[in-house]
Amino acid sequence: MKRIFVLSTLILMAIATFAIATEITDIQGEYIEARSASVYVGACHFGAEYVEGGKEATMVWNIQQGNWNGVSLDGLTVVAVVSANENLAVDFETRKSVLYIDTKTTPEQQAALKDMLATKRTKELGTIVTSQTVPINFTKKDTKYNVEVGKVLKLTANRYPCTHCTQPHQIWYKPLIALENPIVGKSVVYQYKDSYLTVNWQQGESLNNVFVGSFTM
Repeated sequence: MKRIFVLSTLILMAIATFAIATEITDIQGEYIEARSASVYVGACHFGAEYVEGGKEATMVWNIQQGNWNGVSLDGLTVVAVVSANENLAVDFETRKSVLYIDTKTTPEQQAALKDMLATKRTKELGTIVTSQTVPINFTKKDTKYNVEVGKVLKLTANRYPCTHCTQPHQIWYKPLIALENPIVGKSVVYQYKDSYLTVNWQQGESLNNVFVGSFTM
């Protein structure tokens, strides 16, 4: 009888563990990061930008599937704009960020996205100054990407066709988060203007300032 009880207990524990494991889903999707400095460039250009540039970045998560705290995040896009006093490659202490969440999200999804990023991306985002709910449009066609965040941010980018289409020794930065096979890209239009951070910018020329890749968290 005792053996039967122990066996039954082990079976119930295994079922419970399996149920929990199947409920937890990795959050997966495509990620775009645009920096205020060139990530792929000659040494002299890199050195000139390093001291006074590279203090800002836009981080875009286009979530394909996954859930957080039991809330489905399938098909959602969330954007963070990050700023620091010094180059983001070395300054982790003064980072501040603003989160932009799509108006199509439910209140539960908004809360889940905020908690997910505050939990998983504290180091990268620093102090989250505020979160705003605005229309977000994310489109992709071949190697071209377009991201529009209300009236505050517009990013049009075109990535290189492959990971080996650039010279590795001239890629000076790494993406702010870990990516699977990151590819360098160019921003054709990169504009940001809002009142929550003390920085605004408008770049109209093509710069090698973009990383694109797949993420899991």
